Amino acid sequence: MKNINTIKNHKILKKCKTLREYSLFIDAVRAHEKEKDGMKKAIEECIKNSILAEYLKRKGSEVRNMLVAEYSYEEDIQVKQEEARQEGLSIGLSQGLSQGLSQGLEQGELKTLYGLVQDGIMTIQDAATRKHLTTEEFQERLKEFQII
Repeated sequence: MKNINTIKNHKILKKCKTLREYSLFIDAVRAHEKEKDGMKKAIEECIKNSILAEYLKRKGSEVRNMLVAEYSYEEDIQVKQEEARQEGLSIGLSQGLSQGLSQGLEQGELKTLYGLVQDGIMTIQDAATRKHLTTEEFQERLKEFQII
């Protein structure tokens, strides 16, 4: 990690205009940070002095919001983690509901078929065939769903 503060006069600042201007921008922010509307003044000063001028003209309000809110990498990570967690919960809930509905429908079909078997309307083999199962598989499913 390199310290690119302008007072350190790092050689990369001489080679990279954008980094040099960023370093000067940070100097301006620090110079105005205790003033009322300091961030706004720092941005205006930099635009006036052609320091990141085009970028600050386009994104000045976003830059100001980030600096005023003391936005940090850690906060960004926390926000993204929370967003990902919420998305995961939503997907999980949707999948869980879908899976539960599917299992509920299967359980209902099995109960209906088993009821028809108990009433003597069809054989257990016929009920299994309707579910595209062997008789043994059909009986296992009945046990899984605690029907028998």
